[in-house]
Amino acid sequence: MPSATDESFFDGGWQDDDERIDLYALFVLDDVPVAAIEEVIRRNLEDSNDSNLWLADDYNNLPDLPDFELNLGTLGATEAPLDPNWQSPFGGKTLQDAARYLRSVPKPRKPLCKTYFVVLDGTFYQKHDQVFVCKVLESGEVQSVPCEAARVSVYLGGHDRSYWDQDLDNWEDEGLAVMSND
Repeated sequence: MPSATDESFFDGGWQDDDERIDLYALFVLDDVPVAAIEEVIRRNLEDSNDSNLWLADDYNNLPDLPDFELNLGTLGATEAPLDPNWQSPFGGKTLQDAARYLRSVPKPRKPLCKTYFVVLDGTFYQKHDQVFVCKVLESGEVQSVPCEAARVSVYLGGHDRSYWDQDLDNWEDEGLAVMSND
């Protein structure tokens, strides 16, 4: 007999937009100091009073989804302080590598969005105080727009996903980051 979780996620297939899960992977693809990673996590928690970022490492560190309803937005979110010796297993990888990894995470057992994720680029963060919000298309292509680093949790948790194309156009055509005061 299938569990309640299996029924809710596999009846007709599971799409992130249909069965929305608001826990998002935060990938670090280059050498970023642990203090900067903690700062992004802390600032998002302070700004949104919610934590929906999971510092991507081994998905086996995420709890399995239980067979009852929970607040999925905070289940498994990373909290500061981090291990001061933490190093990203994705150093030197690409956005496409991050997307492939994300798509390999078992569903429905792990509560992680596979359509949207966040990338912290150390240089871009220092210069602009922004991170990249990325969307994986069905083709595997990855699109990205910058977002104010302290407000990425607000953006991901509250944005209407049907506006992604508009956000992407605003970035590509006018250089406008989402959730920015510029």
